[in-house]
Amino acid sequence: MNNQPAKAFAPVKTKRAFEEVCIQIRNEIQAGNLGVGDKLPAERELAEQFQVSRSTVREALRTLEIGGVVSLHKGAHGGAVVQSGDIRPITQTLQDQLSLGSISLQDFTEARVSLQREIIRLACDRATEDDFAALAENVARTRETTAAENMDERTRLNVEFYSLLASATKNKAMSVLMSAITEPLSFYIRQIGHDRSWDVAASREKFLTHLRARDAEAAIAEMVDHMERLHSFLLTRLNAA
Repeated sequence: MNNQPAKAFAPVKTKRAFEEVCIQIRNEIQAGNLGVGDKLPAERELAEQFQVSRSTVREALRTLEIGGVVSLHKGAHGGAVVQSGDIRPITQTLQDQLSLGSISLQDFTEARVSLQREIIRLACDRATEDDFAALAENVARTRETTAAENMDERTRLNVEFYSLLASATKNKAMSVLMSAITEPLSFYIRQIGHDRSWDVAASREKFLTHLRARDAEAAIAEMVDHMERLHSFLLTRLNAA
């Protein structure tokens, strides 16, 4: 593990110095001079290298932490450590855009449907028996929580279902995109509630049957039907609010 970049950082002379500090640290990561688990130099040393104040360094590191680039640890052995990546900034951005109306629910649903189509096609090709078993267990627990009217657990299982489906693609980028686009929707569901007239577990069971049969088009049709119904439900509830 490297304890600091292979080369010293350059002095910063811009008005928004913390942004330049962020850029240089990101550049070192992109160049491969810093990797996951590597610890940045101490705050004092970074301030000297960049020739900025320690408060500027703190602001830069905090910005990088919010962006999921580094994690900040306190104590004698603390400091800024490069992390593997955090999707929460992406998720929060989407959620904020939805809340502010910058992205419409219609556009959001269209994007979800488009992403789901590709994920389902990949999952049909690449899913293993372990993937099918994990999805089946999730669906079974969804039916149990629906019967018990445990809405919080049902929402959690919904997020897990999409995560398991994305995992079945064996494509990490798809998993990240799926997580980023599922969480904002869960936020709305927690606020509005579930459509109690819709048997989600039954739809999931049909979907999984098609997925096991490697019938991508049938699986997509079942999923899109579910998503469009959910969209209509959310739109109705939001307009009524």
